[in-house]
Amino acid sequence: MKRILAVIMSFALIMSIAACGKRAEETEASTTAMHTTGTVDETMSDIGFGEIKQEKYRQCYYQVTYQLTQLVDKEELEAWKPVVFEKSPNDTNEMIVKRFVQDFNISKEEFERANLQTAKYLKEEREHFPAMNPKDYVNQEMYEIYNADIIYTFDDEIINNYYLSHDYPFCYASEYEEAVANGTYETRTTDWIDVEQMEAEINVKYGTQETAAVIETTAE
Repeated sequence: MKRILAVIMSFALIMSIAACGKRAEETEASTTAMHTTGTVDETMSDIGFGEIKQEKYRQCYYQVTYQLTQLVDKEELEAWKPVVFEKSPNDTNEMIVKRFVQDFNISKEEFERANLQTAKYLKEEREHFPAMNPKDYVNQEMYEIYNADIIYTFDDEIINNYYLSHDYPFCYASEYEEAVANGTYETRTTDWIDVEQMEAEINVKYGTQETAAVIETTAE
C-alpha cells in the first residue's frame, strides 16, 4: 500500500511540475486552447475564457468584467457572447472588451466608472491592490484592471502590443516571494493603482455622480 501511495504522489508531483514547465515554455506566438464560449468566473464574476493560463495576451484581454456587463441589457449580452467567443484564443487578436465597448456603444465615462468599481472590488473584497500592468508572475493578472486610454484608441496594434504577455519567470506568487526573499530575483516595477486617487481623477474629469444626477434632473 505504501508503495502504491508513493507512486501516486510521485505521479501527481510530476504532472504538477510538467504543467508549470509547459506554461513557462509558452511564447507569445504559441498559445494554449481555452474555453471557446464565454464563461462566468465566480471569484471575479466576469465573462471570459475562464482558466488562468499564460496566453499570448494577458488575462483581461479575453474578459469583460461583471461591473461592465451591468451596463448592458442581459438578453443582448447573452446573444453577444457566443458570437464573440466562437474563436479560440489562438485565433483571437482583437481585445474582447474593446469589441464590447464598440458593439454596445459604451462611453469612456461609463467604462472608467465601471473600471473603478472593479478596482474597489479587488481592494475591498479580494483584499489586493489592483494593478494596471502586472510584471512578475502570471497570477498578478487576476488583479489587473483595464487601461481605458489604451483601449479607447481602438487601435488593435497599440492595444495588442500593450497587452502582450510578459515572459514571466514564475508560475506562482510563492515562487516569486521566495526568490525575492533569498535575493535571487529583484522585483520589476508593477503599476499598482491607488483606488482613492483613481476615483478622485475620474471625478475631476467627469464630475461626481451626485453632480451628474443633479444636472440630469435639472435638464428634465
